[in-house]
Amino acid sequence: MKISHRSALVQAGAAVAIGGIALAAVVYWSSGKDKPDPCKPATQGSVDLTASALCKALGKADLPKVLNIPKAKTEFGGAMSQPVQGGDPSVHVAYVVGQYSVIVATHKPGTVKETEKVAGHSATLVIGTSSGKQLYNLAVSYDAAGTGFYTVDVLMADGTQMTQDNASQLEHAVAEKVLPTLPDWRS
Repeated sequence: MKISHRSALVQAGAAVAIGGIALAAVVYWSSGKDKPDPCKPATQGSVDLTASALCKALGKADLPKVLNIPKAKTEFGGAMSQPVQGGDPSVHVAYVVGQYSVIVATHKPGTVKETEKVAGHSATLVIGTSSGKQLYNLAVSYDAAGTGFYTVDVLMADGTQMTQDNASQLEHAVAEKVLPTLPDWRS
C-alpha cells in the first residue's frame, strides 16, 4: 500500500478511529477493578502478537505525561485488525487517556512520502475528512526499505474537533515516545 492513496487511507483511518473511540469509551466507563492483562495475546498468531506489542508499548509510555495531562486516568480501549488487499492485516490498538483517544496502527507493506522526520524516520501528516470533520493522522515509516508504516491518531474521546496544530503536536509526542520501543522499528 502506498501512502499516496490518501483518500482510502484517511477513510479507513477515520472509520477505525470513530469505531475505536466508541469501543474505547465503552471499555473505559465499564471497566472494573480486577482486570486481566489486556496486552496478553490471545494466540501466537502475528496479528495478536503485533497487537500485544502495540498494547504494551502504549501502556508503558506514560501517556498522561506525554499528552501533558499528568493526573489523567489511562484505560486500554481495545484492539482490532483490518484486512488489507495485498498486505498484512492492519492492526489498531486504542487507549483512552483523560479526554483523548490514542490509536496506533500498523500497515504492511507500505512507504511514507517524507515531508518531515519523526525519531529519525520518514513521516507525513495526513489530512482528511470524515462525517464533515477534519481528521489528522501522523504516518511514520518503520524503515527506508518500505517494510511498512505506523499511523498515530490522537482524537478527542467525545468526538469534538481538534485543531491541526494540537493534533499534530500530540501525535508527534506519542510517536516519538512509543514507536522506537516497538519490535518492527528499525534504527
